[in-house]
Amino acid sequence: MNEKTKETIYAMAKGAAGTVPVAGPMLSELFGVAFADPASKRRTEILEEMDRRLHALEQKGFNISELADNQEFLTIAMQAYSIALKTHQKDKRVALMNSISNTPKLGIEENEKLMFLNYIDQFNEWHLKILSFLNSPESYFAAETRPNLFSGGKATILVLAFPELGDRRDFYDQIARDLKNRDLIAYDTLHNTMSETGLWQSGTTEGGKRFLEFISE
Repeated sequence: MNEKTKETIYAMAKGAAGTVPVAGPMLSELFGVAFADPASKRRTEILEEMDRRLHALEQKGFNISELADNQEFLTIAMQAYSIALKTHQKDKRVALMNSISNTPKLGIEENEKLMFLNYIDQFNEWHLKILSFLNSPESYFAAETRPNLFSGGKATILVLAFPELGDRRDFYDQIARDLKNRDLIAYDTLHNTMSETGLWQSGTTEGGKRFLEFISE
């Protein structure tokens, strides 16, 4: 890690750490490893991944010194770092790191990026999985395993792609409502009967596609 990269990551971490509220002694003890110990496993993993992401950006021609002076980039990176500290879920942490990598590449408006980060904070990993599935249902099935359905609801193929959701209708219905409330998908329910063509069409809105672009490799 070169010195400029170290300085950039340190500035992000220091800024994010300032958002942690003052806690009492018991909370301080409980969260001491996560918030106070600079060598904590989670913090170290996140900072090392941020270093890899910055190095990759440098390899693609981005100037790290310029990024270190870019207030939008620093804000996104600090926010992503702060959210990543609060979760162990791999899909969420990968999405957050992707948001750092994609910030200098994509023309998404700054406030929409910040809104998307808040979505990641509020979501669990199944929100991200189901949104990705609804964006491209066909990609979750090999040609020989794609079910031959003449009609059905999105839920029909969702539980075929993710059998672990088979008896969790209340759970994935709530996720669908969460995604619809944020205008990331185009419908309120996954149970409306559709034609075969409609069944396999993308169900994400333009905002949903931008969100996925922001959090994807």
